[in-house]
Amino acid sequence: MKKMKKVLLMGKSGAGKASMRSIIFNKHPSNIQASPSIASPSPSQSHAQSHSHPLELLNSLSLLICDSGGSGSGSDTHLYHNVSVLIYVFDITTPPSAASQELDWFIQSLQCLKDSDTNSDTPLRLFILINKTDLIAKHDACLVYSRRKAEILHSLQPLFDTGRGTPGIHTECYMTSIWDQSLYKAWSKIVTKLLPSSGKMSSALAHFASTTHAAEVVLFERSTFLVIGKTTLRKDGEEWDLEGGDEWECECECDCDCEQEREQEHHQHHHSQPNQYTHIPTRNLTISRHRFEQISQLIKAFKQSCAKLNNQFNSMQLTEMDYNAVLEPLTINTYILVITENIDIPPSAIQMNIRLAKPYFERVENTYIGSEV
Repeated sequence: MKKMKKVLLMGKSGAGKASMRSIIFNKHPSNIQASPSIASPSPSQSHAQSHSHPLELLNSLSLLICDSGGSGSGSDTHLYHNVSVLIYVFDITTPPSAASQELDWFIQSLQCLKDSDTNSDTPLRLFILINKTDLIAKHDACLVYSRRKAEILHSLQPLFDTGRGTPGIHTECYMTSIWDQSLYKAWSKIVTKLLPSSGKMSSALAHFASTTHAAEVVLFERSTFLVIGKTTLRKDGEEWDLEGGDEWECECECDCDCEQEREQEHHQHHHSQPNQYTHIPTRNLTISRHRFEQISQLIKAFKQSCAKLNNQFNSMQLTEMDYNAVLEPLTINTYILVITENIDIPPSAIQMNIRLAKPYFERVENTYIGSEV
């Protein structure tokens, strides 16, 4: 049975919604016309454009993304009906004189969502993307992001304090730019959190990595190439917990240490280096903390280059002095990247392991997506 999650993508006109939607879901460009029965703009919203198209993820999970086109009006009640997730895009360059109006639209949209689903006992998931951070000086970006995030979260308090016993709002905030890997990282986290029982897939990836002597295994959603699972193993074969480490501690994508005093770092010009990388002592290895999203970017760009030459991308093998890597289709919905530091394991052996593991991952995937959403 197909599970549909309606995802509403909102934000003021010019915030970058169309660009990010086109980049992430490039098979569904931002100029897709809406289905007549879904999220069509009302006459009073003629200044806004509303687009929707179901996006298939992992076989039976579909996302219906409705782009509100910057509307802050609550007159189109059908747009807000049965929304599971709201992704609201803020423009970090919005001047203070216009920021209050932007927050008013944001709160009005949330109130419309709550009012349209008064019988729902499921909390609304809210993902806030503070976009266009590339237009802020690098050494100022974290500070500006932190202040803007605080303003936005503070504006949410009246909705939490209704006293009516209504479902809460699960809120997460990310710093994004269409010009770097931050956009892929934010959307990877969003999509992963919309998929049920993600721990089952993580365990399966760790088991596969341990069995095949891989150093790192990454799972990508096939159409978007967003990261939906990953594992990194230590030398002793145990999983290295990067989720709890520096790599995922910071919500923003600049390279500063956001847990330190920001005002001091504001005046430092060398702070960009320490946190670009994560060190794994047991492997004597230093790796980029943005490597997964960079891979997503590179592979999507390569696929587009292949398409321009009327060729179809299928798989990739890399052989280097200190590692071998194979990127291969895994299931009908996923690609898998397997990296081994044991160069005695040739890419052909990695490829064979992947193909032998396909039935196992197909069963795991059916469980992965078969749980309650």
